[in-house]
Amino acid sequence: MSMKHYLAARKEGLKQQHAAQARGQDPYLPVLSELVPTLNKLTQVPLGLVQIALDQIEGTATKGRTTAFSRGFMPLLEPDSEFASKWSVLYDGIVEDGLRQPIVALEYYNRFYIVEGNKRVSVMRRLDAVSIEADVTRVLPEPEDSERYRVYQEFLSFYADTKINFITFTREGSYEKLYKLMGKTPGKKWSPEDLFDFQSCFYRFQQAYSAKAEGSAPMPACDALLIYLEVFGYEDSVEKTPAEFGQEIERIWSEFVVAAANKPAALLSQPTEAKPGFLQSVWHKPPQTVRCAFLYNRSPQDSGWSYWHELGRKALEDTFGSRVETVCCECVAQEDAQEVIERFIEDGYDVIFAASPVFLDACIRQCAIHPNAKILNCSLLASYHNVRSYYLRVYEAKFVLGAIAAALSESDEIGYIADYPIYGTPTSINAFALGAQMVNPRAQIVLEWSTLPGHSPEAALAARGVHIISSRDISAPHLESRAFGLYHEQDGVIANLAMPIWNWGKLYEGIVRSILTGAWSDEGEHNADRAMNYYMGMSTDAIDIICSQRLPARTRRLVDLLHERIRAGAFLPFVGPIVDQAGQVHVAADVALTPQEIILMDYLAGNVIGRIPSVDELNDVAKGLVSLQGIRAATKE
Repeated sequence: MSMKHYLAARKEGLKQQHAAQARGQDPYLPVLSELVPTLNKLTQVPLGLVQIALDQIEGTATKGRTTAFSRGFMPLLEPDSEFASKWSVLYDGIVEDGLRQPIVALEYYNRFYIVEGNKRVSVMRRLDAVSIEADVTRVLPEPEDSERYRVYQEFLSFYADTKINFITFTREGSYEKLYKLMGKTPGKKWSPEDLFDFQSCFYRFQQAYSAKAEGSAPMPACDALLIYLEVFGYEDSVEKTPAEFGQEIERIWSEFVVAAANKPAALLSQPTEAKPGFLQSVWHKPPQTVRCAFLYNRSPQDSGWSYWHELGRKALEDTFGSRVETVCCECVAQEDAQEVIERFIEDGYDVIFAASPVFLDACIRQCAIHPNAKILNCSLLASYHNVRSYYLRVYEAKFVLGAIAAALSESDEIGYIADYPIYGTPTSINAFALGAQMVNPRAQIVLEWSTLPGHSPEAALAARGVHIISSRDISAPHLESRAFGLYHEQDGVIANLAMPIWNWGKLYEGIVRSILTGAWSDEGEHNADRAMNYYMGMSTDAIDIICSQRLPARTRRLVDLLHERIRAGAFLPFVGPIVDQAGQVHVAADVALTPQEIILMDYLAGNVIGRIPSVDELNDVAKGLVSLQGIRAATKE
């Protein structure tokens, strides 16, 4: 029997002990019975023999010889002790014959606490083993209102399908996202082939991720895997080698850093414009010209959304003249977007504007392949550092439209036709409702949806006798219908009253100017640990309102006053009290919502009649977009 391995293990244990003490931690093994005083009263479920990862073993089930080990299960007792002799004999036996007897453990929140076999765990860790066989009993925690408990409930469902215990996420909804990325259905058992492919894929990813992290990973490997699969896809990753994983992990490392920081996206009210200086001219000489490419998922002739962006592209050319070259590609299918972006990059375009949320995945993947490319996606809440997103604060205009509607309506009911239940839509609905309520405290907004199959929102509103209606913000050029913006409709006659102006040109001009002045890179460096969203509104003229001459003079004065006050930042549409349909106060009196809170609205104001439909209720076109950016209320099935 040789003591050299014990001496080396004890040296490591003492080092761990001193490090824990320096951090103010208990230097010994955690004890489950102390962490959970009600342990014996909790429901226990035998799982039988289970292979568990050694890094998931947290401590011991009961207080015994816990002080014999460091928090890393390395031995601490003197070399001349009986404990040291037994440890050494066990070490030699495992090296020669392997581990023959499983340990006994309790599982609590997918962490394991040893009942029998502490020395076996210690030796196996010293031997750098990955896993160990254990006879496991699961201890079910008491229900509680916490993210930890909800995530564990998701894990239990995942375990029932897979019997996999080494995938432990830290954020709610992660298991659901994994199913989606893999094309799996919750509640359906995985085949042996599925299990083998996934486990081998994960272990190769984990190996590459750990090698890159070098002991300082920004987040656990399981959480990092989700981000990786969102970018590169599962099917394409099953056969990759650790080296291939390593190359791609290197490309998207900043995304792990941003996700781990878990900071709200940097919402920029306008792009930064750098002032030229001597050092900038020497070291960071900005470009003299910028080539811009645009992707539309529909034709500007058929889609009001694409039409607004096309106007913005042309405004860009008019503003910068020969300093800017633009090109657009229309009717790009979601599955073709990555190829189109690749072609634009190969053709040397400096910045690519993907003008629809459906292109987000393609943007993410192309940024991973071309980390120096400037690719932006028109969407809200994109959480990727390398892909900047952009949108307009249309809710500012909707608030003013609500005030106009209440001023002109002959009844207390006003119609609102919404399309997609995605982030930003409840914000616009609520802004309109609050604007109406400011003018008429009794105003109620009758909400209808245009994306429900077989449903006519116009007919539903007409049946209620609602004549003042807010609908889509602009009609496509080839459509003759005047049912857009805020209008009055009676007996089939439509009179347009007001409409928001989405001036994408102002946003595009600001971004291109930031590139021409060299400020683009500075913005990225100043926000290295968070995603970046351009979120422009009335203060930059990116959002405006056009009103009909039919508006009475007093109403027009109200519009001008609200417009100027909002534009100057002196009036905020979302200031409490704000109450939802159930009477719950979401915003206290005199408290203003932050931009992040405004974007994340997933409830309707108390004076809204209607609801947010689930994804199952929508037509096929709407389902595609809602699956990408649907609010929680819409994605519940």
